[in-house]
Amino acid sequence: MSARLLSPSAFRLDAALVGLKDSFQWLEQVTRFWRAYETRQHLAALDEHMLRDIGITRMDACIETRRQPWDIRGI
Repeated sequence: MSARLLSPSAFRLDAALVGLKDSFQWLEQVTRFWRAYETRQHLAALDEHMLRDIGITRMDACIETRRQPWDIRGI
């Protein structure tokens, strides 16, 4: 092992990077919520032919569109 890996400054840098990552978790979550909202709005805009192509009914699309942004299953 090199002396750099064992130096106190290396541990401080690692701790700072972990803290930085933790501080951006809220942004990742908001991004997921926004993506869910946007995708559901696009789904609502599809016509009957396009919905049939992806194998869902208008009722399924309406149900999906009404879900809350934080209601994300399968992620």
